[in-house]
Amino acid sequence: MVRHHLDRRIRPDQRTRWVALLSEVADEVGLPDDPEFRSAFVAYLEWGSRIALANSQPGASPPPAAPMPHWGWGEAPPYQPR
Repeated sequence: MVRHHLDRRIRPDQRTRWVALLSEVADEVGLPDDPEFRSAFVAYLEWGSRIALANSQPGASPPPAAPMPHWGWGEAPPYQPR
C-alpha cells in the first residue's frame, strides 16, 4: 500500500480534505459515534495520510518491505454508554 503513493505529489491541503471527507462518510455509513471509536478512527486516518503524503513526494524512498500495520482497538473494548 505504501508504494501506491509514490510520485503522486499529494499536497497537504489534499491530505487534510481527504481526512475530513472520510470523517463525514463515517457518519453517512453509520460507523459508531462513540468517542473512543472516533478518536481511534481519526487518529488512524491522520497517521496513514501523513505517511502517504511523505511517500508521495518526489524522491521519496520508503523501505521496500515496510509492514502494513493493522488497525484495532488495542487492549480496551469499545465504550458502551450505560
